Amino acid sequence: MNSNNTVLRFSGHDTFHCKEQWILKGLQLVELQENRNIFREVETISRLGVGKNMVRSIQHWLRAFGLINDDLIPTDFANSLFLNEALDPYLEYEGSLWLLQYFICKSQYASIYRMIFSEYFSDKATNEFSESQIFRFINKRLKDNDQKPVTNKTLESDFKVFIRSYVSPTKNQKTVEDDFNVPLLSLNLISDTGRQNDKGQTVFRVNKTSQSIPLEILAYCLLTEFEGELAISFDNVRKSVGSYLCLSNDLLDELLSQLPQRFNEFVYKDDAGIRQIQIKVNNVEFKNDILRDYYELH
Repeated sequence: MNSNNTVLRFSGHDTFHCKEQWILKGLQLVELQENRNIFREVETISRLGVGKNMVRSIQHWLRAFGLINDDLIPTDFANSLFLNEALDPYLEYEGSLWLLQYFICKSQYASIYRMIFSEYFSDKATNEFSESQIFRFINKRLKDNDQKPVTNKTLESDFKVFIRSYVSPTKNQKTVEDDFNVPLLSLNLISDTGRQNDKGQTVFRVNKTSQSIPLEILAYCLLTEFEGELAISFDNVRKSVGSYLCLSNDLLDELLSQLPQRFNEFVYKDDAGIRQIQIKVNNVEFKNDILRDYYELH
């Protein structure tokens, strides 16, 4: 198994990419229920106003975005953003989208997101990728992970849903309307290069140069990723939060150096070529205060 003993998953969405309104609807469904089979109940179809397959997909996306746990209980993140505090239940702020992007990579429930944004590019000089390249990488990881091979049909479906999460297809009235409902699309993290490889597959690019993350959101992600830690190397930040949020090394360095100017609890050191972010206070209360700061200021 891999170092995190995480089972790699490439299905569960029933070929549906996430729709923005599904998140709040799904969380409101599970908020007061005590039935772990709520997503299998016939009544849930009418309560959510979607088809049976979409009900399963909604459950998948709630797990993938780290909004519910195995017992269908909303997480602290879900309660802060959508339920108890309801800081941004309708995803009106860009910072909320960055949080969703962070958590979909962190949770690893939908494995392809973390694999593409972080792991696949860990030893690559290019930011471009195609379907066949990702499939080779996934199959190698499955083998290294002692997992059974996944069918090409499953991988093709998963890759298609992944791409649709970030790249709008050829425009028509239906896709234009749908674009407003795809939460991560506006982050512009992946582009269609307009080129094809020798297999006739579209070549895509991860956009790592123009992302600008609110400092409060970056701080919240750091405190979540490195809970309780007081000193984290730049390299560890780069491999995790930096990759999940699609930050170039230069921009990550710039943002980390700005953190102490915004929050006294952070210190960024670059001594003798060793870069490190130090955190004087790293607890849940401080983390949640920073998140509230973002929504109060914006």
